Amino acid sequence: MGKDFLNRFSIIKSVLNMIKASALACMTVFLFSSQALAGIVESGELTEASYWILNNNAGDQVILDEEQIEAFNQKIRTADLDVTDMKRLPSSIPVKEFLPWITNTWAMRGTVYRNGREVTEAEKEAIQNNLNLAALPSENEAADVRYGVTVRHALIRNLPLADGLFESPEDVYYDNVQDSVLEAGEPVAILHESLDKKYYYVRLYNLFGWIAREDVAPCTREQWMKYADPQDFLMVTGRDFYTRVNGEDVFHLMGAKLQLLQEKKNRWQVLLPYKDHKAGLLKEKQTWINKDENLHRGYLPYTSDQVIRQAFKFYGSIYGWGGAMRSVDCSSLVGSVYRTMGLDLPRNTSQLVKMPGSVTDLTGRSRDERLKALETVRPGSPLSMKGHIMIYLGMEKGTPYVIHSSSSYFKDGRKIYVRRVLVSDLAMDRSNGKSFLENLVNAVTYQ
Repeated sequence: MGKDFLNRFSIIKSVLNMIKASALACMTVFLFSSQALAGIVESGELTEASYWILNNNAGDQVILDEEQIEAFNQKIRTADLDVTDMKRLPSSIPVKEFLPWITNTWAMRGTVYRNGREVTEAEKEAIQNNLNLAALPSENEAADVRYGVTVRHALIRNLPLADGLFESPEDVYYDNVQDSVLEAGEPVAILHESLDKKYYYVRLYNLFGWIAREDVAPCTREQWMKYADPQDFLMVTGRDFYTRVNGEDVFHLMGAKLQLLQEKKNRWQVLLPYKDHKAGLLKEKQTWINKDENLHRGYLPYTSDQVIRQAFKFYGSIYGWGGAMRSVDCSSLVGSVYRTMGLDLPRNTSQLVKMPGSVTDLTGRSRDERLKALETVRPGSPLSMKGHIMIYLGMEKGTPYVIHSSSSYFKDGRKIYVRRVLVSDLAMDRSNGKSFLENLVNAVTYQ
């Protein structure tokens, strides 16, 4: 959905909710009860950030200040969670560090489809050859780092391939090749090139992957460090934001940064990167933008209320597998929200479940024990189960609720696709026939 449509929808929904609250209070309570039993809450107060914030005791208390967040980020970087500090990246990276990533071609194993047609073995061989592995240094050597900055919202792929590979000919949602996204103005370490010269293999802050060459502008280390270690910046705190540079409208998702040069009463001057296609290198444009509620100078304070407030800015957005469709999947929702407060998180759920902090282990617990444990969890904390992560909102009449980017759930053994960011309880089933509540592994407050 477009940003303007979502804003109008939110206003209309708020007006309708006020009417219901004043004239149909009894009916509203009844509707909440029936919707809660159905799992997904479609309307009413439970779909509003303000409701959960109002009922969140000490929700405005700062959990970690800026210095503590930096210390926590350092803990993440040393916890084998594939997160690195880009500003401290060495000038070369051992090939053995990224060889398992670059050689993992699981996305084209078995029968896969490309543009609705089954991929042949010859096509798979051509994709494999395009990895250009013969041009890599040996496993015991290191690859020299070249420096680059992204110039637009860019897809991170696990193969140097623009087309998607899908497990059914009609699928358009679950592209095996899609891993993540980067925003404009992100520093990357260029380690390798595809054989066709259309893709770079890069190290980003929480992943290795392929990125289209046209989306990256090579630069000097001195230029690169401005983006790896910005001294002053605007954080995109709205769901998204647009800038215009070199004739292009550039999309920025929540969590993106804009280099800030100076501030005046109603305007900010920012530095926007773009690629000089004649020279193929980084160029920058100084431009003034109006002050906007979707931008904040520096990081937001890390509070429980702030996490909830940010998460609800995605409410109703389409599910974006691997960050595709300019939206979020379950882990990128969590990553985008927490990045506005300065926390750099792992990309995947398999690593997020291992995050340090105040951990509530839910494995091996009964249903009642799980409910009792959740009563002590701070709202805004991520809840993890295998392959999925959600943001905890709190308890309503003894029932725990979450906001999450949901692909699907099961009912009576049937898979039901929802593909959007929604509010639900934990009564929905997974493929194993057990509820979300029964599948929970842990809850973690990042502190």
